[in-house]
Amino acid sequence: MDRRNVLAMMALAGVTMAALEGPARGSEACGPADRATESGAALLERYVAAVNAHDATPFSELFTSTYIQHSGRSPSGLAAQIENFRRIVASMPDVRMRVEDRIIAADRVVARTTYSATHTRPIRGVPPTGKAFTFRTIDIWRVENGKFAEHWDLTDAADVVRQLGGE
Repeated sequence: MDRRNVLAMMALAGVTMAALEGPARGSEACGPADRATESGAALLERYVAAVNAHDATPFSELFTSTYIQHSGRSPSGLAAQIENFRRIVASMPDVRMRVEDRIIAADRVVARTTYSATHTRPIRGVPPTGKAFTFRTIDIWRVENGKFAEHWDLTDAADVVRQLGGE
């Protein structure tokens, strides 16, 4: 290979690496993907704050009116989401939510969360035990116009029943 070909190959490799690495980012450079990530992160933080405050008041700012709930545990829609949250707080008055991991890309927010509470009310047919318990979820939301529009999740309900001594 002659010198020109070597230089051309090196130049091509440099362009390829630069494309893979993306543009240099400074505080003044914020593209659409960055704004979507920041928006998704802020939305998740506002949701966690509402859950931990046991306050459904901000839900109309967090969820679309046509919110689609894919879990099957509650109906879709903003009103159903508020009612479901109120049922959760009624059954676990000291519930707390903590985000363990999050992935935010384009119009998706994914969170691995841990909820903790004290078993002071019947849950899934198990009478109150006074025991502290936790449960974990993996949630995936689709964001539309700065609000959660769709939700999919996995929750280990059998683990909750096991912790409460219901098995």
